Amino acid sequence: MVPHPLIAYAPKPARATRANARLSMVSTLIIAAILASGMSPHESTQAAAVAGDADTDPENQSLLLADGISYDDGANTVTAEGYVEIQRGERILLADKIVYNRTTDVATATGNVSMIDADGTVFFFESIQVAGDLKEGLAEEVRVLMSDKSRMASRIYRRLPNGTSELDNAVYSACDSCKGQTPLWQIKAGHVRYDPEAEMVYYNNAWVEFGGIPLFYSPYLAHPDPTAGPKSGLLLPTLGASRNLGVSVKQPYYIHIASDRDATLTPFITSDAGKGTIAEYRQDFPAARLRIFGSLMADDPDYNSDVRGHLDATARWDMDENWRSGTDINLASDRTYLRRYNFLAPTWLTSNIFAERFTSNSYFSANAYYFQRQRVTTASGSVPGVLPLLNYNYTSDPDSLGGYWDVDANGLVLIRRTGTDTNRLSTRVGWNLPYTTSYGAVFTYRAGLRGDGYYVRNLPRPAKGDVFTGSTGRVVPETSLEWRMPFVSDSLGFHQLLEPIVMAVASPIGGNKDTIPNEDSLDLEFDDTNLFSMQRFTGLDRVETGARINYGVHWATFSQSIGTVDALVGQVYRFHDDKTFSPLSGLRGYFSDYVGHVDVTPTPYVTLQYRFRLDKDSFASRRSELSATMGPELLRLTTSYLFVKGGTTLSSPNSTEELYVALSSRFSQNWSITTSHRQNLSANGGSIRTNVGVAYEDECVVIGLDFAKDNTQDRDFKKGLAVVLRLNLKTIGDIKFNTDVGTQH
Repeated sequence: MVPHPLIAYAPKPARATRANARLSMVSTLIIAAILASGMSPHESTQAAAVAGDADTDPENQSLLLADGISYDDGANTVTAEGYVEIQRGERILLADKIVYNRTTDVATATGNVSMIDADGTVFFFESIQVAGDLKEGLAEEVRVLMSDKSRMASRIYRRLPNGTSELDNAVYSACDSCKGQTPLWQIKAGHVRYDPEAEMVYYNNAWVEFGGIPLFYSPYLAHPDPTAGPKSGLLLPTLGASRNLGVSVKQPYYIHIASDRDATLTPFITSDAGKGTIAEYRQDFPAARLRIFGSLMADDPDYNSDVRGHLDATARWDMDENWRSGTDINLASDRTYLRRYNFLAPTWLTSNIFAERFTSNSYFSANAYYFQRQRVTTASGSVPGVLPLLNYNYTSDPDSLGGYWDVDANGLVLIRRTGTDTNRLSTRVGWNLPYTTSYGAVFTYRAGLRGDGYYVRNLPRPAKGDVFTGSTGRVVPETSLEWRMPFVSDSLGFHQLLEPIVMAVASPIGGNKDTIPNEDSLDLEFDDTNLFSMQRFTGLDRVETGARINYGVHWATFSQSIGTVDALVGQVYRFHDDKTFSPLSGLRGYFSDYVGHVDVTPTPYVTLQYRFRLDKDSFASRRSELSATMGPELLRLTTSYLFVKGGTTLSSPNSTEELYVALSSRFSQNWSITTSHRQNLSANGGSIRTNVGVAYEDECVVIGLDFAKDNTQDRDFKKGLAVVLRLNLKTIGDIKFNTDVGTQH
């Protein structure tokens, strides 16, 4: 084995400058170049050897540049000394001295020898013997610096005529080792072959060492050239142990099909949850992209079904400059499969097929949706399918007054196996006129007319004790006038903005008939983002009607001493009590709750944000969101607090109170630590999840150790402590060791 460490060498600055100079390429052999120069045999002045131009192919031309060139007729040799450079095609040889033997067509280079390949790889030698065309060579004590800064060293180096390099007793690493230090990781091998055409590195009798300690031996090992593109072959495995899976192993195999497509097959074997396969296929087309990812698992003793699995597929097609279509398919065999086998597991799986069209003034989309629940409990057959959902939006260019028209149209077909089916057609036409007075007041006038038509099947009406099937609809005219008056002040180094805002809205009372289902307007949330909206419902099935006034004050200040402060507070006054809103929505009654926000950024390292909704009578908190980020990378604290009063929205009947705290520190150039905790603060709450992670990263390796305590559990998905060790050897691949230790309850 090679006793010396891997040391990065580089050409001297002057040499690098001249190597980058623009050079003429001539002749096919070094000796031909010298003879054509017309020099006397013992001339020692600075010279560039040039040979005829019979062959103009750059790959068959050579240039010899040297401070001095001499010729020994008796030995039939040519000697170039000083700064010597030979360039042939994209290959360059640099040395202090080169002796060329005309008889053997071999050049011997000595003194600060380096050779640069076309791909940017640089070889450093004590001395080397090369053929005249630089394609064949033999050397001892070679060091190689690849274009990605990885390194290799060897006792014996051979360059074969086909461009392949062979090294005996070699060492490879991506680590930047210096001052005689042992690289953090390296591969030692009795024989190494580097094939630039195949872009592969092959090892025989290879040891993988970590910190100088041999950890893994293989009689044969291969990996792509770090500068190469994708190659087919085995990827590094993932080993694990968990309460959910037992002992598990994943062994991915990557398949490079073509430059525009590839696939990965991963056998997945567990001791307690069966065995199966994970597969992924990707392909790029001239105007489209496709990705298919999925899995199948069998023989899980904790589950009744013989086969479980999932599918996650995405496709996009840019049909022309205006039209695009695509699909997202997300399906799972059951509600706990994704969490049990450590796949991404959202609350709902949404599958969607769509087409959309963009122009400078309009947008059209057609969508079909299928939903699959994962955590939320719903009645069997009650989850709807949407086929289709159509949307069209148009905004005109400004007219002579500065006003503009907008049109919004929507069509919906929603069906269920059990429950209400809905067919809806909705259209709104509006006109908008913004106007700014000479004294700075900003007025915006809006007027619109909306019509909704429905055909409904099996709609329960609890108040009447029946089920409605038939056609229904409504027409809702509405108008609004908004006024803003920004006052700006600059004094004592403070730039301040004070802006009162008043918006009056009028429309007929009513419109929310009991024959119109509520499919898309359930999750109304009154906050500062919709305070000055004409319609606050999230969808079209419910409308906000009657006369009302939205009013508030926006204040902001900017200065170098205190940074930035931005605040808004406001309220809604209604001229009638709209029973459409729930009692705890904040919009029931004549006066609404108070909503607003306060954002404070005193320095680049401190950010505070507060969102609130306060009861109009008692000022008790109905909803509070507080978040803060403080500190530089050396020590950064992130925290957030969320409180939502039960019944604030129809989808959250119970109160929610949650605290999240995270602390991170990059306490050195290479080391970092992170820790986080999420706590349910409600009466029956407790710890949700706790994480602690330590990571080390340098130019050649990433090492991470993560601990996570998860207290969520659902049927065959068990809670417990998870430990993950991440090891990434840069330029080689990733190794992941997962341990998930369950706790008994």
